[in-house]
Amino acid sequence: MTKRIFALLMLIMLPHLAQAAPAESAWQDEDFASVRIISARNGVKDVHSLRLGLEFALQPHWKVYWRSAGDAGFPPKIDWTGSENVNAGAENMLWPAPMRFSIFGLETFGYENRVIFPVDIPVLDPSQPVKLHLSVDYLACSDICVPATAVLNLTLPASSGDISSHAHEIEKFAAKVPLTGGNLPMGVASIWETGDSKASYLDIALRDVPDDSTPDILVEGKPADSFGAPQPTGEMLDGAPVYRLTIHNNAKADSFDGQNLTVTILAGALAVEQPVQVGSAPESGMVAANDLSGGNTPPKQAMTTSPHGTAWWIIGGLALLGGLILNVMPCVLPVLSLKVMGAIQLGTQNRASTRRGFFASALGILVSFWIIAGALGILKLAGGSIGWGIQFQQPLFLTVMTIVVVLFACNMFGLFEISANRLNNLANDAIDHHQAPQGHAPGAREGMGGHFLTGMFATLLATPCSAPFLGTAVGFALAGSIFDIFWIFTLLGIGFALPYLLIAARPEIARLLPKPGRWMVVVKFVLGLALLGTAIWLLGVLAGQIGTNGAIAVGLGLALASGLIWWRHKTTRLKRKPLLAGFATLAVLVALFAPGFSKPPANSARNTASHTGDDAALPWQPFAPETIARDVADGKTVLVDITADWCVTCQVNKRLVIDTDDVRAVLGGENIVLMQGDWTRPDPAIAAFLAKYDRYGIPFNAVFGPNAPDGVLLSELLSKDQVISGIATASGANGLAKD
Repeated sequence: MTKRIFALLMLIMLPHLAQAAPAESAWQDEDFASVRIISARNGVKDVHSLRLGLEFALQPHWKVYWRSAGDAGFPPKIDWTGSENVNAGAENMLWPAPMRFSIFGLETFGYENRVIFPVDIPVLDPSQPVKLHLSVDYLACSDICVPATAVLNLTLPASSGDISSHAHEIEKFAAKVPLTGGNLPMGVASIWETGDSKASYLDIALRDVPDDSTPDILVEGKPADSFGAPQPTGEMLDGAPVYRLTIHNNAKADSFDGQNLTVTILAGALAVEQPVQVGSAPESGMVAANDLSGGNTPPKQAMTTSPHGTAWWIIGGLALLGGLILNVMPCVLPVLSLKVMGAIQLGTQNRASTRRGFFASALGILVSFWIIAGALGILKLAGGSIGWGIQFQQPLFLTVMTIVVVLFACNMFGLFEISANRLNNLANDAIDHHQAPQGHAPGAREGMGGHFLTGMFATLLATPCSAPFLGTAVGFALAGSIFDIFWIFTLLGIGFALPYLLIAARPEIARLLPKPGRWMVVVKFVLGLALLGTAIWLLGVLAGQIGTNGAIAVGLGLALASGLIWWRHKTTRLKRKPLLAGFATLAVLVALFAPGFSKPPANSARNTASHTGDDAALPWQPFAPETIARDVADGKTVLVDITADWCVTCQVNKRLVIDTDDVRAVLGGENIVLMQGDWTRPDPAIAAFLAKYDRYGIPFNAVFGPNAPDGVLLSELLSKDQVISGIATASGANGLAKD
């Protein structure tokens, strides 16, 4: 019977993993490129502005062009003729930061491999469906250039308006669009024209360029204007390094003085766009860079740069260390209970059995990390939202995990035994208690399947936690290729499995544990209570996804199932046992399907006071990243906290650091803005904000201020001194730091 339950659960989970078809057109394929249109919404219900994505998948060595192609080429152009219920004249196409291609003295700008152009277009009537008919003219180039036209069709209904699986991927490319407006984290300090008898140049002084990046400068002027790649002059103007661009067009006789230009600066993951007017050459202030002793460049408190600028072996070491530290994070308490019981049982066996058991658990951990990596890789290719622990945003996953934890708790209470003999074959797990053959000690025939599943279970329950170094490693993996995901997650798994591997290498460690006895009954009961506490916590997280009534329905179903399992265990009438087992199975199925009939709660801003009941709670504001720059410009310091009900590390940070008197005294000061985002349920705005900083998991804490407009990124596991010094650094008020 349990085999059937296991098979049924897998059948239910598999369709969930393969998400429903997203809002997308068919691919228009050429030998060199494929093009389609995707939508961030699966419909237009209550949608007044629709965000689309024009996606290009290019063959190796082929490229398409940026809005200003450079010395050759032309950018993609959309003709909306034939589209219905949209205002095509008001569409706004966004251009992610491009790459520079230099060949035979020609400079062009564009994209290789894959690019999504976000497109915002107003919807005329959200109560009616939208029919999109696009004709996209574009030029693709490699050794040759081929003009092409893609005709794309997509219909979005008016009956729904939910976020689609493409939203996160569109926002990732939207996050690469150069920043504009005031208070840019870097920019043009001064620009002027110079020249000699051979050529004319634009000299540009850049302020606040990150120290570890070599900037590229793209200049747009009149259609005939063309400029070379920037070259450092080795000079500084009032602390700003000066770069020189050769003027390639034959407008040498025409002065650029007073001309309006658009300058785009690319520096690593940072890109900004700034309108400028060419001024006169500076009369003074130019000094050779090597004459600066100690430097007079203004100090920069920049957001941590992309981990892709870090050596691969450093990232690998951080992954190993992050996985190891994950073992001692608070969310692993129920996992530790299973480890302890397994170690106690193995303590009575021979050295070989102990070694095999712990090696099987380590293998279960590694396989789990590979499964997670594979699932994330598939979601990444499909354009879905990816991140560490995001499965806890899925009601079905939470429900299944709650069921599993409750069944493990019943096992700890002795209501049934999970047969290790049958777990030797992973598909043949059962819920029947089989007495060991006469003359065999308990556990003598312990199979490897149970230990393997213990390792997998440990991994699943550990994923809502973050740990120091874990965010950096996971961010590197998820921002990179499929290969990056797999090798980083392999190292994370090895780090997490190191305690198991240590005991497998030195089994005598397990022998230090006390011998089995009556005391184990008490320990199993306590561990069962710990697992029930985990189940209650999971139900609390589930309530945030499907509503309180839905979570109560799941809890009642599992309570009924547990009662029936207890009755089956106590009854002496053999004929009742199958009937009670059947009713228990039915109660479990009721709990499993209950979320499907529940109405999710409406989105609401997280408010600390509402969560704690404390009238003196900190004044958290809803997550609104578009207001950060404005607040900083007004002289305020902004602490951004991305949290979730399922993130145990987030709750630990809140209780042990943020809600302490020392930190509250600083956070409650004048000109301090507290902004909190709730990622308990999927939110593409939060996912895009995290991806902007190569973060794909939480906790995420950063401080923005007048002295750090681009942010100071804090570690996943906070400390009081770190938060206080981060506020002081960003605000420039060093007096806030603790003595």
